Amino acid sequence: MKFDSQPHAISNLSLLRFTGPDSLSFLQGQLSNDLNALSSSWHYSGYCNPKGRLLALFQVWKNEQIIYASIDSSLVDATIKRLRMYVMRSKVVIDELTQARFLGVADIDNNSERFSVDINESIHTLYLGTRALRIDLEPSDQMPSADTIDSHQWSLANIAEGEPTIDADNVEMFIPQMVNLDLLGGINFKKGCYTGQEIVARMHYLGKLKQRMFVCQLEGNASSGEKVISGDKNAGNIVAASAGSALAVIRRDLVNSELQTVTGTKLVPLSVQPYTIPD
Repeated sequence: MKFDSQPHAISNLSLLRFTGPDSLSFLQGQLSNDLNALSSSWHYSGYCNPKGRLLALFQVWKNEQIIYASIDSSLVDATIKRLRMYVMRSKVVIDELTQARFLGVADIDNNSERFSVDINESIHTLYLGTRALRIDLEPSDQMPSADTIDSHQWSLANIAEGEPTIDADNVEMFIPQMVNLDLLGGINFKKGCYTGQEIVARMHYLGKLKQRMFVCQLEGNASSGEKVISGDKNAGNIVAASAGSALAVIRRDLVNSELQTVTGTKLVPLSVQPYTIPD
C-alpha cells in the first residue's frame, strides 16, 4: 500500500508505562507473550479475561527496566483499572503517558528488521517492515516531518497487512488465535501461566479453531464488532474496517460463501492473504 505524505499524528493510540522491580514478573502473569524475550525488539501481546477473550492488544517493548505498551485509546481507563486490581503486593506502578505522541512513518528506507526497536532518548521507534511507529515520549511543539501518515492511512495499512485492533467495540469477542495473534508472534505457548492461558493453550493443543481473521474487500461501510452473516447463519464479526477494506473473523466453513454484515454491507475475503493462514 502506498501512502500519501501527511503531517498528522496517529490519534487512536495511547501509551502505558510499567515501572518498579516487579513489573516484568507481574506482566508475565497477565499477558500472552514472553516478556523475558524482550531486548532490542517489540512484540504483540494479548491481555485476556479468564475465558481467554481479548481485553486488549498491546505492542510491548522495554527500555532498561521500564516496560512500555501501546494500546487502543478507547481501552486505556478500563485496562489500567483492571491491571491495578491484580497488582496486590507487587512493586509495580502502572500509568498512562498522556503527553506521548504517535507518528506513523511510511516508506522506511533502512535495514531495520520487523519487530526491532530503536530508542534515541525520548524517541522510541518500532519497525513494522516498510512502516514504523514512532513514539515521542516528550513531544515538542514542532510539526512532524513530511514523511508521516495520518490515522486513517495507518488503519488501512494495518488492515492490508492483517494486523488486528482490539477496541471498545470488539473487546472480549475474540480469543487470540481468532485474530491470528499466534501467526503474528503474539503468543508464547511455553511461557507458563497467565490469565486466560488454559483456554488459549487448549485451543492450540487440543482444539480445532473454527474461526480465523481474514482481510476482506468491503462494499460499503462497517464498524468494529459488527456481526457478519451468511444467509441466516452467524458467520463471524468485523475486527476493523476502513474505506473499502476490513478485517473480519469468519467461520472457516463459511469463508467461501456469500457474506455480509447485519446492516447489509457485502464483504469478500481476498484470495491472497498477507500471510499464510493454516488450514
